[in-house]
Amino acid sequence: MAEGDRQDEGEDHEARLAEQHHRLALARAGYAPPAPEPYELEDSVATAPGVSVVVRDRRIIWLDVHPDLLTQPPGAVSKAMRDAVNAALEQSLIDTPGAGDPGPDLAALGQQLADFTRQGGEALRRIQGLLEASMAKTGIRGDSTPQYVDHLFQDAMGVVASTQAALSADPAPVVVGEGGDEANEVNATVTSGQVHTLSLTVVAVQYPSAQLTQSVIQAVNTAMDDWERQAAAVDRPALDVAALQAVSEQAEKVREQSMQHLRAYTTNLTSIMRTVD
Repeated sequence: MAEGDRQDEGEDHEARLAEQHHRLALARAGYAPPAPEPYELEDSVATAPGVSVVVRDRRIIWLDVHPDLLTQPPGAVSKAMRDAVNAALEQSLIDTPGAGDPGPDLAALGQQLADFTRQGGEALRRIQGLLEASMAKTGIRGDSTPQYVDHLFQDAMGVVASTQAALSADPAPVVVGEGGDEANEVNATVTSGQVHTLSLTVVAVQYPSAQLTQSVIQAVNTAMDDWERQAAAVDRPALDVAALQAVSEQAEKVREQSMQHLRAYTTNLTSIMRTVD
């Protein structure tokens, strides 16, 4: 990237930051800030073996299927299409959120934190082992244990679990959107903004590629319309504000403790390494 390009990007970022500060100042002073300028989102593009798809504003606008894929059984064809469409829809829902959209997958986040806990613990044990071996050779004394650091991941997992409990105490009902093509040879259902099922008949997979893709686009987009309409109308339970506030305070406490313990551990390791030098 040229120097001039970097400078232009920096100036553009500073201008947007200054605009946001101005809007925030107006809001704090009791004035209604001007509406932000509209911007155009990039299309969400995804692929799967034999399939390419483009989604704009949560709707498929282009779908391409390789002829070789159409020689496969209907189930294999629909799975490849569903995988590609869902990958693009996932990003599009992030770019253009709407009423009734699913919240974050806290179960998946909990699993990721569990993996990070295991990996982090293994890394800390390796560091401790190397330091203790080096200290034993040089006769240096010091505490190389990670102290409370190895428990920080567990605390973070506790915050996620508390958040999940607060949000799922009275979950909203599952909404299923349905759609199909005009010939009823292609049918789709949508749940939580993702294509749950995509059914192709034997007749559908014998369509010319262009006709099949148009049928799939019609079925999926119709199902998305139906899902969004139903999801927006669902009477959702009120959130437990007190519980969420407690979770927020717990998360802030964990964050502060994390910084303190990591700072102390880093200082301790630095002292040991200076002794080694």
